[in-house]
This record gives sequence, C-alpha cells and structure tokens, in this order.
Amino acid sequence: MSKNVVAAMALLLLAGCQTSQPVEPPMAPGPSGLPVPPRSQQPPMPPIHSAGPLTKATVGTYMDAQESDLRNYLRGQSVLVSRRGDGLAVTLQSDRLFDRGDISDWGDAFLRAMVQVLGHYDHTLIEVNGYSDTGSSPDAAVAASQKRAKRIADGLVHYGIASSRVTVNGLGATNLRVANAADTKNRRIEIKITPSPK
Repeated sequence: MSKNVVAAMALLLLAGCQTSQPVEPPMAPGPSGLPVPPRSQQPPMPPIHSAGPLTKATVGTYMDAQESDLRNYLRGQSVLVSRRGDGLAVTLQSDRLFDRGDISDWGDAFLRAMVQVLGHYDHTLIEVNGYSDTGSSPDAAVAASQKRAKRIADGLVHYGIASSRVTVNGLGATNLRVANAADTKNRRIEIKITPSPK
C-alpha cells in the first residue's frame, strides 16, 4: 500500500471519530431508580384510571392499596411513606425537589410518580406542607416554606390532579425533625393524603 493511501485512510478514520453533536449530561436517578431525562424529553403522562368509588366501609382497604402503590412507586428513593390512622404522609427533603428554586429533574420525576398514584386513588384530599429550618427570620421561613409547598402543589395540578383536592401550607420552622433547629434536614415537604368517602 502506498504512503498516500495509508495517509488518506488515516485522515478518514480521524474524521469519522470527530462529532459535532453535543454530549448529553448524565441523567440523575428518578423515583423508579432509573435515570431521569430532562423535562423537555419527558413523555406525556399516560391515562390514569380511577380506583373506583370510596365509601366509609371501604376506607381501610382503599388506603392500604394506596399505601402499597406509593411504596412501590417510590422504593429506594429516600422518601418516607408513613401511615397515620386512615391517612398517609409522604415526606422528603426539599433539597432533592428543587434546583435553584425551580423543580429539579428528580423533583419532576417524583411529581409524575405521585400523580400516577394520586390520580388513581382520586377519592383522597392532598395537603402539601412546607417546613423550613431556622436559618432565617420566622417570617422569611414561613414565606420560603409556603413558596416551596406551592410549587409542589402546582406541579401536581399541572400533571392532572384536580386543584379542588389540593391545599397548601407554609409552616416555617415548626415541627422540627432534628434537634439542631438550623439543620437543613428540617427543610422538607410533607404531602398528607386523607380519604374522602362519599
């Protein structure tokens, strides 16, 4: 093989290795443990069908099934699902939900997972409570926790939860989780779910 042919082949090989397409950043894991694509690449929400009517006699079974589905959808994501009588609570750190004040990609995937469950069990009321640490004045803590809770509630409504089911509370630095009141672990969102039988 002549030197010119070898040189031409080497140039073609090098040109084939170059790419003009940007490299996508790695995706963060979502509530299912799988990577979360950015919101611009998220598929539309699939149709959600109702679990059916809820009566006072079936509240326990209905909430048992909802608790089981929440635990399955949120498994392995450091999200606390707890049972309180006939009600449920989903608690998680605010830092995972937000990125510079906006809903993070992880937070968006969390909302989509929650809507799959909350949309199916549509005879429940949803209370989104925001909590803060004591790193700011009491008024500022209440305002910040209210703003974060409202963003989560707005996200649930955006993905299809009826706004009539959702209430929002900014509770500031109350009901602290850890003794150090300034610890950021006190900054969290708690979503309370209560049955609303007909």
